[in-house]
Amino acid sequence: MQLWLHERHGLKRSLDSVYYWLGKLGGALKVPCPVHAKKNAEQAADFKEHLYQKLQALDLPSDRKVRVWIQDQARYGRHTVRRRCWGCAASARSEAGQKYQWGYVYGALDVVSGEAQFCFLPSVSLELTYTFIEQIVAADPEAEHVIIWDQAGFHHADGDPRLPERVHLLPLPSYSPELNPTEKLWDIIKDHIANRVFQTREDIEAALSNALEPYWSSASPVLSLVGDGWLHTQANGT
Repeated sequence: MQLWLHERHGLKRSLDSVYYWLGKLGGALKVPCPVHAKKNAEQAADFKEHLYQKLQALDLPSDRKVRVWIQDQARYGRHTVRRRCWGCAASARSEAGQKYQWGYVYGALDVVSGEAQFCFLPSVSLELTYTFIEQIVAADPEAEHVIIWDQAGFHHADGDPRLPERVHLLPLPSYSPELNPTEKLWDIIKDHIANRVFQTREDIEAALSNALEPYWSSASPVLSLVGDGWLHTQANGT
C-alpha cells in the first residue's frame, strides 16, 4: 500500500499511517485461509446452489424417511498438537510428545436432525469405511441414508455393490473442504487435546470422546456447525 500510494499518487506515508487508514476503511490484518490451487470454484458454487436437485436426482423412495449425513474423518496421534495458550509474558512452555502412533476418528453429522455418529478406527481403507457406514445405517435401519463426503480413495462410489441397501453417496467437489462442516469440528476438538502429552492411544481417545460427547448427546452443537444456510435448507427440503 505504501508503494502504491507513492507510485500512483506521489504520496509518502508512514507504515502507521497506512495501517490507520486501512483500519478506517474496514480492513483487517489477517492470515488468509488456504485454498488448494486445484480447486474449481465454479464446481463448488454449483454444488452449493444445486444440492437440492442433486438429492432429488438420487430418486429416493417417497414412502421412507430420508437421513442426509455429511461425513469426514481426521487423524489423531500421540505427537503433541500445538496451540496458542496464555502464559507469562516472558515465555510459555509445555511438555511435548514425539511418538508417531496414529488413529482415525470417523464422524458423520445428520444435517437436518442434528444427530451425530463417531467411530475410532486404526486406519483408513474401503473396508474400514464400510464398517462406519454400517454404523450409520444401524442408527435408523428403516431409513434411506444419503452420505455426502469427499472423493478420498478410501470412500466408495455410489452404486458400489458392496454397500448396504438404502445407502446413497453424493461426492463433494474436489479440494473443497469448506463445504463440509465436519471439518470445523475437527479443529474444535484439537483445542481439547492441544499442548498435552498422552501416554497411550487409549488415553487420547478418551480425551477425544470427552470433547465429542456434546455432539452425540445433543443436536444443538451439531446444528450450530451445520448452520441454517444452503446445506441445512436444501437437505431439509428433500
